[in-house]
Amino acid sequence: MAVSPKNAMREVVVDCLSQQIDEYELLKSMYPNQGEINLSDKDNVNEIRSFIDNKTDYIPPHLDFKLNLLVDGLKLEIFINLPSSYPKEEPDIYVRCNKMNRQNESAINSQLSQYIKENHIGEVCLYTAISWLQENVDKFALISEENNMLPAKSSQETKDEFARLWIYSHHIYNKKKREEIVKKARELKLTGFLLAGKPGIVCVEGHHSDCKEWWKDIKSMTWKKIMIRKTEIFEPSEENTFKKFSSFEELCLANPVNNKHSNMSELSKLMTELGLNQIFNDLFGLNDD
Repeated sequence: MAVSPKNAMREVVVDCLSQQIDEYELLKSMYPNQGEINLSDKDNVNEIRSFIDNKTDYIPPHLDFKLNLLVDGLKLEIFINLPSSYPKEEPDIYVRCNKMNRQNESAINSQLSQYIKENHIGEVCLYTAISWLQENVDKFALISEENNMLPAKSSQETKDEFARLWIYSHHIYNKKKREEIVKKARELKLTGFLLAGKPGIVCVEGHHSDCKEWWKDIKSMTWKKIMIRKTEIFEPSEENTFKKFSSFEELCLANPVNNKHSNMSELSKLMTELGLNQIFNDLFGLNDD
């Protein structure tokens, strides 16, 4: 009897999730100390097992956990989010270190992303990625003191243009990435919003140079696909007229059908209220030819 497309798809997902659980258990055996591995949701693994054992048809949330390592005195926080189709799809990994400044952190995450892209061949790869970090983290930490001594931006630096960037990502699930997006925007006094899910949408507005600095840091993270979909530039005198947000926040727009997907209907309503409905159409290619 032929296998139905639905059952065939389920078999693929079950195979991927089974490999994820096996790899997760392997990492737990390698890093058994308390606090070394922390699940974002303690029920995550049980939900995945229930799906694998055919006890539920609901595809569980992504396996999302943090690995805390101490490497030659350097404290590493490795945030790992595995898409349902991993290892067929690349893992989502972001690292922080207690002895790195923002530039170093961006650099190591950028090189980690490149390493994964070059070496991922559809097989589990978390251990090799972690090994790469352990072998290379000191190269970035050693120069952090030099970077910390770089002169701060001159107060004379021109920040004339007011800008608004619209970012489109294939998805934004990873909790740590979401925290970083918000944190870096607030550090640079940018305003706007983050809408997590699939797709992920980010809007940042502020001085053009600060928006570009934020984008440089964010795009260095590991992404399946992320791009600036639209850039708006205004004269300095127009900032008060065209500024739409007073702070930078993550929006909570739950999708009633699938909580993994962004609620585009609610986003459309919000943007219409703000007078940005044309931008919404530009983002999703809804303009008439």
